[in-house]
Amino acid sequence: MNRLSGFLWLCVWLGLGLDLLLTLWLACVGLTYPYQLDYGEGIVLWFTQQLARGQTIYRGMSDFPYASSNYPPVAMLLAAALTPIFGAGYAGGRWLNVASALIVAALIYRIVRIETRARRAGALAALLFLGSPYVYHWIPLFRVDLLGLAFAFGGVYIVWQWERKRSTLSPSLPTSCLLPTAFFLLALYTKHTLFAAPLAAFGAIFLRAKRAAFAFALVLGVLGGALFLALDYLTGGGFTFGLIESNATVFLPEQLVTRLENFALTFPILFALAVWGWAARVRARRIGVLEIYAATAFAGLAMAGRMGAWENYFFEAIAIACVFAGAAVGGLAPLRFGDYNLRSAVERVADGDRRPVRSIVPLFLLLQLALMWHDPRVAAELVARDLPANRELAAWLQRTPSPIISEDMGALVTSGKPVVYYTFQYSSLARSGKWDQRWELNGLRDGAFPLVILERGTREDVDHYRRFTREFVSALDRYYARVDTLGKYELYAPAPPLRLQAANFGDALALVGWRAQAETSKPGNLTLQVVWQARRALERRYTAFVHLEDATGAKVAQDDREPRGGVYPTTRWAVGEMVRETYTLKVPKDLPGDQYTLRVGWYDTETGERLPVVGSADDSVTLGE
Repeated sequence: MNRLSGFLWLCVWLGLGLDLLLTLWLACVGLTYPYQLDYGEGIVLWFTQQLARGQTIYRGMSDFPYASSNYPPVAMLLAAALTPIFGAGYAGGRWLNVASALIVAALIYRIVRIETRARRAGALAALLFLGSPYVYHWIPLFRVDLLGLAFAFGGVYIVWQWERKRSTLSPSLPTSCLLPTAFFLLALYTKHTLFAAPLAAFGAIFLRAKRAAFAFALVLGVLGGALFLALDYLTGGGFTFGLIESNATVFLPEQLVTRLENFALTFPILFALAVWGWAARVRARRIGVLEIYAATAFAGLAMAGRMGAWENYFFEAIAIACVFAGAAVGGLAPLRFGDYNLRSAVERVADGDRRPVRSIVPLFLLLQLALMWHDPRVAAELVARDLPANRELAAWLQRTPSPIISEDMGALVTSGKPVVYYTFQYSSLARSGKWDQRWELNGLRDGAFPLVILERGTREDVDHYRRFTREFVSALDRYYARVDTLGKYELYAPAPPLRLQAANFGDALALVGWRAQAETSKPGNLTLQVVWQARRALERRYTAFVHLEDATGAKVAQDDREPRGGVYPTTRWAVGEMVRETYTLKVPKDLPGDQYTLRVGWYDTETGERLPVVGSADDSVTLGE
């Protein structure tokens, strides 16, 4: 049994070491990669560059350019301060992110090592944090979340240290509260949703010195509130708009359920061990900042239902879960967890025989490592595929004047172009009824944007990504056409005017207009662009047909297809949405140039039955009539 246990523990340590190496490898990839790796990076870099130039990053909703930071300024100020060292790109912010993750891991290690008096337990907890796929995905990015976590966790660590000493706290306003207050303020002014840590600190201090707890809350509230009012005054209300109004996104219960399911399926063993360790402390009436922080951090997971939330909302829960999981495992060494010796139900049944437990625990940890596994080939292939596309896109941007709307705002920033439209922010405002979209919709109608850049898949699943609205992509298809595809990027430019022609296909679909590559047919391929519109919500899938007929009415070429080759079926179209489709017809060489007809129509994909066209014998529309 001892040999088996030793072998299993060796596998655990090797697995943790491998996960650590993968995390550090991906961090290094991010530090050397010059382009955006995640949607949120580009806008953070834009605001950092603005701060470095002494410009404001908080604007009112109606202030052009339409981009206001929806994060407090600490992370961007620190990154701006690093600009002289790392340059104006992503490196400075990504260094901050990597350092923050390592600091949190170091704090986890120290807490668990002191609680269990076991270095290995501390190392286990720290490596579980660094090896978690959420941290792995986030560590190469220039985002504010890990930096905010480092400040919040640092404040919790200071309060925890005070709990252990309990000698410097006075019942009024102790100087010992000022340091954690500073950390919590830095956390809140890095990411304003990090309130779980200061709430836990207040609860822990309240249990031991009520007057000091209220003094702590008063200082934190007064300083934080004064700073908020000062920033709001200096930005003419832009600070309130950026942090509160533009962050009042839609709550999606189904998204919360999906996020929680992913978390539970990824970290079941970690979570079980954490609950075990936490419950042992509570049963022993050892309730302090760590125990309360676990409760507030997990309660805060409800915010993962906010539109746009993802793995970053789970960092606090993962960090404190690693603390209690490490302490629980350390209790099986046997090692002591503070003044309370953790003993599992298995140990009780075995009447003190730890040998079975020593084998069971590493087996479960190996299962947890298997569930946490991340394939490095995914990241490597992504970078290898996107790098040439980014370089080609940069060349496009260099020869294209502003204003440009881009889903990848980082591409604009690294090419020296201004971000004039924060796509997710203003699309969210439009969905909540706070923004009327006249600026961007009129701009599309007038061709005011020389280039619009979407990522592949966004046009067909706009409600999933939520970086644009249906109204935006509908107007885009009406007035713009895709001119190039560079890797994951789809580039749109103002399209030549359509030949407007109105026709209805039952009460389901309508013809808006069309444009052929040439007015007269020539041997070779004839390209036809047609803009369709949904007249109502469609429950069935329909296929469009384009037929080329000769002077006798015989069909000589055709192109039948569902929209976007079936990727964007009519069942996903919104009421009134316009969709531009391109059809290609092979023109026979012997077809006279002035003796052909183009007919279009729709039929049910499943039954083949055509949608009716009033006045047409074959339920089709002749283009040009």
